[in-house]
Amino acid sequence: MLEVLSATDHVIALKITGKLGAEELETVTGLVEASLAATETTHIFIEVSDFSGFDPFALPAYFPRAFAMLGKLNRFGRIAVVSDLRWIRWATRLESALLPHIRYETFTEDERDQALAWVEGRRELPHGASIRIIETDKPDVLGFALDGKISAAEAEAIAEHFNNSLERGRPLRLLGRVGQIEGAELGALFGHKYLEMKIGMLERVERYAVVGGPIWLCAWVAALDPILKMDLRHFPADEEARAWAWLGARPQSENPLVA
Repeated sequence: MLEVLSATDHVIALKITGKLGAEELETVTGLVEASLAATETTHIFIEVSDFSGFDPFALPAYFPRAFAMLGKLNRFGRIAVVSDLRWIRWATRLESALLPHIRYETFTEDERDQALAWVEGRRELPHGASIRIIETDKPDVLGFALDGKISAAEAEAIAEHFNNSLERGRPLRLLGRVGQIEGAELGALFGHKYLEMKIGMLERVERYAVVGGPIWLCAWVAALDPILKMDLRHFPADEEARAWAWLGARPQSENPLVA
């Protein structure tokens, strides 16, 4: 069963339950084709509470029109998939990796309103700010706090922020406070500015303190320390003050780079 939901212009909003047959596939294809013809960028919201597949007899007629859209992938913008079904969420992440130029995000059913707000452009970050910049009392000591999933917008913003610091031409010291790590958008990891920032940081940072994070992070830091030129240390979450003392600075304020 397919239900077309109300949404703002340039957004196709759908709810899927059960099996999709020829009529439902025709509706979806028609909506997408009409949107691509009417506007430069099409955004899609899909809510899946139950899904048992496609009618196999309906697929042959659908494939030619679907393949025709592959040449227009740059015309798709934000795509949100809302579901508590684990396999749907994993399938969406796989498709996102295969089509990195499209902004896919998965949401639970409890996050439905948040997902729709993001697709409609009323919310910049799909899951809220996960990176905050920590300002310090020393210009060459930088800090950030990470808690959640890094979005492409945040990776771009933090790369811009740290690249500006690299231009000062002096050795840097860095503190990263880590809460939960929930991965990153593929575009966030492979964006030009982000990679440029990572390479520059490896060459210029003399001390890097990693504070807190999951249990495996301590072992990861210990394994990397002998490999990197910088002095890399891990501190438990309750020893952040000792980490700042090691860097020779004090935190002043914290602010998200992307609202």
